[in-house]
Amino acid sequence: MIQTQSTVTLQKIVNIAMTFADIEPVLNVAGQSSNPATIIATDVMNAICGVNFPHKWNEINLPVFYTNSWQQDYAVIWPSPQSSGSPYTAYSTLTNLAWLERGIVVDINSTSFPKPYRNVEVGRQLPQATSTSWNSGTTGGNPLFLVNFFPNNTLYYGTWGALNNGTSSLGNNPTAGSVYTNPLGTGSMPNNPITQIQDANGNYLLLTTYGTEGISAPLAAANAAAGTQVSGSGATTVWTVVDPWGQGFRIFPPPSETGTVWEFNLTGQAQPVRFTSLGQTLFPLPDQFETNFRMGFIAQCYRYSPEAKTRAKFKDEWQLWLASLNELRAKQDRELEENMFVPERSIMGGGSGNLRGRVWRGPAWPWNY
Repeated sequence: MIQTQSTVTLQKIVNIAMTFADIEPVLNVAGQSSNPATIIATDVMNAICGVNFPHKWNEINLPVFYTNSWQQDYAVIWPSPQSSGSPYTAYSTLTNLAWLERGIVVDINSTSFPKPYRNVEVGRQLPQATSTSWNSGTTGGNPLFLVNFFPNNTLYYGTWGALNNGTSSLGNNPTAGSVYTNPLGTGSMPNNPITQIQDANGNYLLLTTYGTEGISAPLAAANAAAGTQVSGSGATTVWTVVDPWGQGFRIFPPPSETGTVWEFNLTGQAQPVRFTSLGQTLFPLPDQFETNFRMGFIAQCYRYSPEAKTRAKFKDEWQLWLASLNELRAKQDRELEENMFVPERSIMGGGSGNLRGRVWRGPAWPWNY
């Protein structure tokens, strides 16, 4: 992947920092080819990404997923084939999401052009639910869904061959002969079993090829590597192991048994990049922010000095640099802000709460239509 926006290497930053006599010994460590420079650079990148501001250069478009009958939780993987130059391996688990920013859902099977869409609201936590009873979800208002992410090992997974317990999102298990119909191109959402299960060895499996289940459950070896693909005996379906510490999603409300197939298109902030070599560029940080990174790198070097007097400078230098991150934000924050607060009612007026009639009223849909 050609990193055209980031051409400055960590080695260049180190070369500049070593011209400072009091911190040159920090970087010129005998027997060390890259440490502590890579550690310091990682500290600085974490601080830059830690500001309360969504950096455009650090955004990632997440793997899409599709609503499935009664299913509230969705593990995801990067699809195959990947686009040319993509940094992600096909069928690898999403593992670098730091937080969600925004998203929409698209009526993917609609023959209308352009295809209908609705907003979603992203947040930190959603409870598990077993009902589709949700005002906007039943009327098509905005936002249509709430969504947040969780580690894969905290999502809900079905159990192959287990009896369904009668609730909507807890159950719906596959068994011998279960048919999984591809939701793309169908008129209405097919009545599929849950598309993610935990096998007998504790692996988390995600359906990646639609078809018919065989006479036995899919089973991967204990502690199978993420990306491992398995099928049950006689099955035409394929299941892929996902990393238990990767990221997946929970939506609210859970979809109904059939209906519209919604494609989730979400955008989030990536986790801060980790530095492993001096030849590594500052990617994804654009070259225009090299100055800000270099200043933070030099400030952080004082922390690792073996000299007490030099190390004492770190506290003031680092705090000055953290304050200077306002400059980095200002470089990016020159456009009209589309996010805003809209009051539900006047100060003296009445109101009936956030739900009025059958339409959700919140930041994404504040109007009383």
